[in-house]
Amino acid sequence: LGVFMIYPVAWMIVSSLKPNNMIFSDPGLIPKTVTIENYLTGWKGYAGTNFGTFFANSLLMCVIAIIGNLISCSMAAYAFSRLKFAGRRFWFAVMMVTLMLPGHVTLVPRYILFNTFGWVGSYLPILVPKFLATDAFFVFLLVQFMRSLPKEIEEAAIIDGCGKIGVFTRIILPLATPALVTTALFTFLWTWDDFFNHLLYLTRPDTYTV
Repeated sequence: LGVFMIYPVAWMIVSSLKPNNMIFSDPGLIPKTVTIENYLTGWKGYAGTNFGTFFANSLLMCVIAIIGNLISCSMAAYAFSRLKFAGRRFWFAVMMVTLMLPGHVTLVPRYILFNTFGWVGSYLPILVPKFLATDAFFVFLLVQFMRSLPKEIEEAAIIDGCGKIGVFTRIILPLATPALVTTALFTFLWTWDDFFNHLLYLTRPDTYTV
C-alpha cells in the first residue's frame, strides 16, 4: 500500500526532469533524457517576477507578522492576566467570542474597510492587524500561560521598585518564553500558508508571495 501511495509522487518528481514531450510518451520512472529546463522556466515566475522575489516577500511578511504578534498579543495578554481595569472580564469574553467567528463572516467588511483606507494592493491589510492583537488565539494562549506564573515573583519585583512596564519586560516576558516561541512558530506557519488573504489583497506581481 505504501508503494502504491508513493508511486504518483515519485512519478511526478521524475516527470519534472523530463522534456515536456516525453512526460506521457515515456511514463516509466527511469527517464531516457534528463533536463532541468522545467525548473528554470518555473523559477522565472510570473509577469517578469521570479520566485526569488516571491520567497523574499513571504519571508519579509512572516518576520513582520511575528514581531507584530509578539508585541501586541503579549501586551494584551499581560493586561488581561495581571492588570485590573474596568470591564476586563467583559472585553476578555468579547475577545473569546471572536474565536468562534468564521473568517468568511468578516471578509467583506474587512475588505471594504481596507479599500476605504486605500490599503488594497499593499501588505498593510495583512500586517497592520498583527500589531493590534487581532489574533485572539495567541492572546488566549499567552493569558493562560501568564496566569500560571507565580504572583510572588511579580510582587517581589514591585517591592524592589519595578513598575508595571518593568515587571512586564523584565519578569513576565522572560518567563513566558515558551509561549512566545510557540506564538512565533504558529504565526510564521499561518502567515506563510495564508493563501486566501494574500490572493485577495495583493494585486501586483512584485508584491506576490509564494
